[in-house]
Amino acid sequence: MAAISRRPLPALRLGSQALRLGSRALRIGLALSVATAACSLIQPPDTPVQRQVQAEKYAQEGRHADAARAYADLAAAPGADRDYDELHSASEWLAAGNAPQAKQAAEAVSPDARSRLPVLRALVAADLALADNDGVRAIRELDQVAVPTQPDEAQRYWWIRGKGAFLTNHPVEAVRAYVEREHWLTDPAQLRASRADLYARLRTAAEHGAPLRATANADPVVVGWLELGPVAAQLDRNPLGAAAALANWRRRWPNHPANDSVLAGAQTELAGATQYPDQVALLLPMSGRSEPIGVAVRDGFIAAYLQGESPTRPHVRIYDVAAQSAASAYSQAVADGASFVVGPLTKEDVAAVAPLTAGRAPVLALNFLSDSVAAQRNFYQFALFPEDEARMVARRVAADGRLHGVAIVPDGEWGSRVGTAFAQELAQLGGSVLEERHYEGARADFSDIIRDVLQIHSVKGEPSTHRTDAAFVFIAGTPGAARQIMPQLKFHYAGDVPVYSTSDSFEPAAAANQDIDGLIFPDMPWMISSDPVTTQIRDAVRAAWPARSERRDRLYAFGFDAYRLVPALKSKTLTETSALPGVTGKLRLDDHSRIRRELDFAQIKNGVPLPL
Repeated sequence: MAAISRRPLPALRLGSQALRLGSRALRIGLALSVATAACSLIQPPDTPVQRQVQAEKYAQEGRHADAARAYADLAAAPGADRDYDELHSASEWLAAGNAPQAKQAAEAVSPDARSRLPVLRALVAADLALADNDGVRAIRELDQVAVPTQPDEAQRYWWIRGKGAFLTNHPVEAVRAYVEREHWLTDPAQLRASRADLYARLRTAAEHGAPLRATANADPVVVGWLELGPVAAQLDRNPLGAAAALANWRRRWPNHPANDSVLAGAQTELAGATQYPDQVALLLPMSGRSEPIGVAVRDGFIAAYLQGESPTRPHVRIYDVAAQSAASAYSQAVADGASFVVGPLTKEDVAAVAPLTAGRAPVLALNFLSDSVAAQRNFYQFALFPEDEARMVARRVAADGRLHGVAIVPDGEWGSRVGTAFAQELAQLGGSVLEERHYEGARADFSDIIRDVLQIHSVKGEPSTHRTDAAFVFIAGTPGAARQIMPQLKFHYAGDVPVYSTSDSFEPAAAANQDIDGLIFPDMPWMISSDPVTTQIRDAVRAAWPARSERRDRLYAFGFDAYRLVPALKSKTLTETSALPGVTGKLRLDDHSRIRRELDFAQIKNGVPLPL
């Protein structure tokens, strides 16, 4: 973050300007003169002007925390303009990403700064509001001053105003502010960074369904940016179907400034995201007991395939691993010319294929190997892993400040794995599961478990009480179990305790979720997002496979993202730090060649999942 504009050094000001600086400028000027005359004899003393030069130097070098401390030292010096230096200290703390220290510095500023240093004070106050994600307050602070005419202050003003408008869901005003800011930017690197920031914020606004329609007679540059928002969202979420949209935008806006900067990189990313090998093999159970699961994954895979332009599509051959062994299917696929293999699906089949892949066609297995088995090079693993979700929930619980609570999980291996993953992750974050209770799968009455784990006591004629050291309840299980547990928690007057779960407790039918109001859980965008791109993808799958089962929606999404992962893995552009925004979550590759998902959180309200 660039530092807010700074005054020239007082000793370098001339004439009446220097006189108006008063005694501080005189002392600085004398110190500078003495230092210059004696520079060949002794080391100059540490004067205020030297400290100010040092603060400026720190800021220019990007050492913002050092600059903030230097300005704080200046503010404490005798004869200092305390308000000026504290405001600059606050600005530098913000640039360093330390909002608490910035607030502390700003609180030391006197009320007189509103009249003495109105622009500087307003910019710092507005930037502090942005640090709190309060766009309304940021814009209100800016509205108290006239638009600055000094270049550094002006570009800062318009940047804060643009970000504040995005936060308040006014993207048209935001784009206007960013375009206005460009008039004050002379550094090409700053200009490119500003356009990249605008592009990213427009993409996010489009993904959240913000209104991106300009008024009549709007600046054509503004209109072009607004029309680029949905294209940017599609390039990010579904590049397979974005080529036509991008080409159409370029035809409409051949001279738009976005063509010279952000879209050059986007075009390169698009080419990489659609560069498939000539032939891809898909190993799935197409018959037998697992046929419905295999068919759902296949249908999602093919739906993604159909999103792409014909020239970019690979030749896809499907092998039924229920009719032949997975190892045999893999070997046959390689012999048939496959240069990339997706599948198989079950843990047993994945374990059977893993030893065969050294030096052969890369594999994206649709399950994880056991932790004790080391994967071969180019053997990637992708799974909808419930333990990963349980760990995400633990991190969310801790982030919400609820470190200690209780858990209710089903009997059996699945419940044990999920409960253990949740408890272990929470413990690493400083929390704990105070008590855990297990239930049998067919159970309908959870009253005794709830009374036990929450230590609920009822006395006739008096309100029920429950333990006060449990800040949450974590439940795991099917949607049916959640629909039983949540109402019974409320019946026992424990409805004030927040309830968290994994996505297994949620199903997409709105009528099925009235009884789980308040439940907080993570899930993939396919299930809970209403952004236009994800909606378009879901509609495409429905059109391609109208007889599909909504209960298998996660498997369709799983197949869709499996297809999208192929070029990212082939080109090795997917890493821990470079994510692929898929419909099953934000996808990253860990050190063990496993695809890890970052999910969105939602809370059920009136039967509908609302993003948190």
